[in-house]
Amino acid sequence: MSYLDEEIAKLEKQRRLEEREKRQGNTIHQNLREHPGLEETPSPQEIMEGILKGTLIVEGTEVSFDKTSLMRTGICMRLPQEFVKTLGTSEHLVYSNEKLEMNLMMQWIKPVKAMSMGQFKEIMQQQFRSMELGMNWMEDGNVVPCDLQTRYCVFNSSVANGHVFNYQAFIEKGDYQLIFNVNGNLERWSHWKPVITGMISSLEVTDL
Repeated sequence: MSYLDEEIAKLEKQRRLEEREKRQGNTIHQNLREHPGLEETPSPQEIMEGILKGTLIVEGTEVSFDKTSLMRTGICMRLPQEFVKTLGTSEHLVYSNEKLEMNLMMQWIKPVKAMSMGQFKEIMQQQFRSMELGMNWMEDGNVVPCDLQTRYCVFNSSVANGHVFNYQAFIEKGDYQLIFNVNGNLERWSHWKPVITGMISSLEVTDL
């Protein structure tokens, strides 16, 4: 493929993405017009109750949650059923939602050594600098409530057509760690932040 063909292909891909985002935006606005109450931001308690009951309104659209066992971790969690599993092994899980352009990834590992959030932040910043990519550290802390000790962080980075958020949580269980990662368009972050927190808070330990 020539350079010109590549540029045309990029422009066509960008046009399709913009048209899809516009259609999604129109659908959301239509839902909000038809159901004005959907625009109200639910409290963390209401979000948690919705996740546990299995139904929640996110961005004006109903999202269903189901209790899901995670690999061989002895952990289960309520996950959104609109996300389709694209990879499932004994140590890796990947779910995607093409319409939302969001991904949910999990990895079950046995860390070689403990790492503080400060050390992780420094490593990530160095990696982005080495690739000459912009990165903005947004926040970090502990997920509360949660049955297992869980630290999290959020940062955003630049991509060809905007910015994406990256949410990463480290769930400790014995000598092992479940790494829980969600990424998507930064504009969705304010809607999905409390939902992601609620998903982790829904965690249950099924073995000791």
